[in-house]
Amino acid sequence: MLKFIKISGFILSPLILIFLYVYISSSGLFGKLPKDGELVYSPRPVDINEENVKQIFFGDLHVHTTFSQDAFLFSLPMLQGEGAHPPSDACNFARFCSSLDFFSITDHAEGMTKKMWEDSIQSIRNCDSISHGQNKDLVVFAGWEWTQMGATPETHYGHKNVILRDLDNIPDVPIGAGLTGLDALIESGLTPYLPLVADFPPEAIDFDFLKFRNESYSIPFCDESNSDYDECKERALTPRELFSKIDNLGLDAIVIPHGTAWGIHSPPNSKLSSQLSGENHDPEKQRLIEVYSGHGNSEIYKNFLHTKQVEPGKYVCPSPSEGFEPCCWRAGEIVNLQCINETGLACEDKAKQIRNEFANNASSLLRFSLVEGATQEDWMQCGQLKDTFLPAYTYRPLMSAQAAIASKVEENNVLNSFRLGLIGSSDNHKARAGSGYKEFARKSMGDSWGAKDNLTWILEPERGASFYSTGGLVAVHANKLDRDEIYDSLYEREVYATSGERILLWFNLTSESETVPMGSETQISSNPSFEVMAIGSYKQLPGCPDYVSSSMKKDEITRLCLNECYNPSDERNLIDRIEIIKIQPTENLTKLEDAIQDPWKVFNCEDKGEGCSITFQDDDFMKEKISSVYYVRAIQEETLAVGGDPLRCEYNEQGECIKINPCYASGPKFDPEDDCLAPIGERAWSSPIFLNYQN
Repeated sequence: MLKFIKISGFILSPLILIFLYVYISSSGLFGKLPKDGELVYSPRPVDINEENVKQIFFGDLHVHTTFSQDAFLFSLPMLQGEGAHPPSDACNFARFCSSLDFFSITDHAEGMTKKMWEDSIQSIRNCDSISHGQNKDLVVFAGWEWTQMGATPETHYGHKNVILRDLDNIPDVPIGAGLTGLDALIESGLTPYLPLVADFPPEAIDFDFLKFRNESYSIPFCDESNSDYDECKERALTPRELFSKIDNLGLDAIVIPHGTAWGIHSPPNSKLSSQLSGENHDPEKQRLIEVYSGHGNSEIYKNFLHTKQVEPGKYVCPSPSEGFEPCCWRAGEIVNLQCINETGLACEDKAKQIRNEFANNASSLLRFSLVEGATQEDWMQCGQLKDTFLPAYTYRPLMSAQAAIASKVEENNVLNSFRLGLIGSSDNHKARAGSGYKEFARKSMGDSWGAKDNLTWILEPERGASFYSTGGLVAVHANKLDRDEIYDSLYEREVYATSGERILLWFNLTSESETVPMGSETQISSNPSFEVMAIGSYKQLPGCPDYVSSSMKKDEITRLCLNECYNPSDERNLIDRIEIIKIQPTENLTKLEDAIQDPWKVFNCEDKGEGCSITFQDDDFMKEKISSVYYVRAIQEETLAVGGDPLRCEYNEQGECIKINPCYASGPKFDPEDDCLAPIGERAWSSPIFLNYQN
């Protein structure tokens, strides 16, 4: 509820504050739009590999600068942001702080002006040109994020990163998804004013955001443009339109869905399999899926519902199932507890009413406010996938990587399915590419944003902040660090994901005649045999290597790297176990759980510092005569990680969670010294091997 505010004896209404904010901001009296900073024109020292054998290179294909509208908003002082992080920061961070081999900037297309896009591309080209030939230390790809958010499962396609092969063949402007989700709120004029109204007067008022909004969202779409405008924005409302426009522009591009299971974007009961019809999946472009990022793990499928649809537009609240409690159900439990505390009796009618109301507002950002007087702790673990490695917030199981790989859909007498390799990246919104190299500074290396306590209701930062980690990586097998080599490996799916650690992983189908690597699809008429090898990541030394301090200014190392860089020791973490997942894709999407065997096999490792190697065979393949998919997880010994236990449950003797302690991002319970560290088994996920049964 908006409040009247008293300042120096005057009472101002929110409407007056909004008017003042709009007037001053739109007048251009304050602030400038973000601009690119300074590149460090010095390459990182590299070891030259003279042998023509495949190596493993690590990168991050999901990085935002403050050219992205959400990154810009959350960088403002009124939201306790860090300030601007332009494209040059991403370059310097990737080269010196995180020591990556390749990365891409993927700012949201919907908010970018032509000038921002041109500045970003120029910065990327400059960054990539710093090293050459055999001494290449960093490859930089151009790209953008197509950011779509549908109001219903049928109209929701989600977020996708577009990664371009070339730096010479670049579109005039990136292709966005139009105005959905956050962009619709920003364009409507509502979002920019809420912080000022809710938190006036802040320590420092930054009026840049309205200037950013006015310049960006006043630009017309190209399909509605006329000669009166100097520029326009390209938009594609569906994936099919996006693929078509990429083709029409002659772009060589890979399109990567990401954050798929994160419920803050996806309506309840959304499913990736709906994109297998209506040409909303292009297997030549959509060849990878981001299984893990700083926004959590989107790997696992479990059969549960947040809400149950009884007729179009009407929902009821399903009962809890093993390992999952819907938040609509928890809403009723909170109301019952409130009644017991007040009267000594439960109030089932009121609880049923609030469950129904919550179920029919399950996509609302303000749904938790439906229960008056409820605290963050009252909601316990509702909406979350329990007993799973760092799950995405308000998990959407049918949007998971496993659900996608397990789904087949028939259309026009043709069976369509996904053949997706698995990658990780960061989704960092502070230009920190590859931010998971050390577990520290959760608000800088992750995406948890801060604000005053009375601002936290806007985007649920308290509860959502518990589910941010430091981000993942994509690893590729390639002969050398070269643009085409890296891109070709991405296209061939000879890639894998990690949770941020530089774990080395090989997964091959083997036979007497050949070795087939991860990501491959092949026909087979015998029981398949496989080999896996995993080597743990290097343990890290404190501080930064000497070459960083000789290349970067001291204050930049402090500002950008926070005085900590990728700085490997000679000792590696040990591999604890290797898990094998087997999937037999099905047309019966109500039986997905039966199609996914997770884990199918588990091999405990006796790693003595040299890694873990195993072989296995599927002796049932020829008996079952069913096409099957296999991928592996290599899991390290437990180490401390930011947000490792998202809600930090306290358990009773029966193993039930009786109290939570969220990782607060702001307010009176926020502890800036608390990185919410907890032990986890960092891991790597291979891309699958797709085996088609052949008579």
